[in-house]
Amino acid sequence: MSRFFAVLFGVVLGAAAAAAEWPIPTADGTIWQYVLTRDGENRPGTLTRQVFAAKHPAEQNDLRIETAVNGASHSTEFLKNEGKTILETAFRNANGETQTFDPPVTILPSDLNFGAEWNYRGPVAGLDLNLPLKIVGEGEIEVPAGKFRALHFRGEKNDGLFTVAEFWFVRGIGSIKEMVTQRGPSGDLLSRNSIELAKLPALSRIKPEQKKLEASVSTSSDGDSLDVISADALQIVARWRGHGLRKNARIRAVWIAQDTGVAPVNFKVDEATVVAAVGNAFGKFTLSRPADGWAPGKYRVEFYVDDELTDTVDLTIIP
Repeated sequence: MSRFFAVLFGVVLGAAAAAAEWPIPTADGTIWQYVLTRDGENRPGTLTRQVFAAKHPAEQNDLRIETAVNGASHSTEFLKNEGKTILETAFRNANGETQTFDPPVTILPSDLNFGAEWNYRGPVAGLDLNLPLKIVGEGEIEVPAGKFRALHFRGEKNDGLFTVAEFWFVRGIGSIKEMVTQRGPSGDLLSRNSIELAKLPALSRIKPEQKKLEASVSTSSDGDSLDVISADALQIVARWRGHGLRKNARIRAVWIAQDTGVAPVNFKVDEATVVAAVGNAFGKFTLSRPADGWAPGKYRVEFYVDDELTDTVDLTIIP
């Protein structure tokens, strides 16, 4: 049983740090609603974008924005704020196929002054584009949501298909208007899409019920959440974050080997407890690898708030 009894829970407790400053609203559930116009279609459609903020404090400078066209899922952008530069780390299309960018691509530079240029990769007016952008001016623009003074971005690309993309962007609000025109080699108009902001971004009226505590497992404090981990991992980090906890609530994590072939089924390997001094406290429980490695199999970590089971994270360790 040495592969289990060598394991010790180390505990770290903290309170949420300040998030990076974003040029757009980032509250979880924020929605932008646009009127979508396409050449050749008699009636305008709708395009919406919604923010899904990261739950874990180590990921608080990350965002997920999901786009829907006429109510159907269209694409998902995975964004990161790095020194006020907004980067896209991955993009998922309507078929669920995800493309990861290494290095990430720039969505919005930190320098939003006239003449700034960057290589853009992402959605524009319902299309997925990859082209250079430049800030070409600033001026008044009117859309259904009202009148705004907006920065004007423009980009062109000719790869057999001549594409012109234009944005009008307002700090603190986001994209006000977008237009994409595409022409064939002979100059014939192939398509023209545009979106205009219908109303100011606002929180969704339907918000999922928030748990007292949310948990995840990884191999580091700030790594991606994992449900499969290699047996040679140096450590396993069970992370949690509280929401509206009572003062000095007790947070307990229990590490259980469900089915390993080495220990009895549902064998309790270890547990640890910490006191949360504030309602939005967060922390981590770190499990060190035993000397002869992790036993492959199925595990779970149970998280309790004042002895009430609040969340469970399942984990598989593979050879």
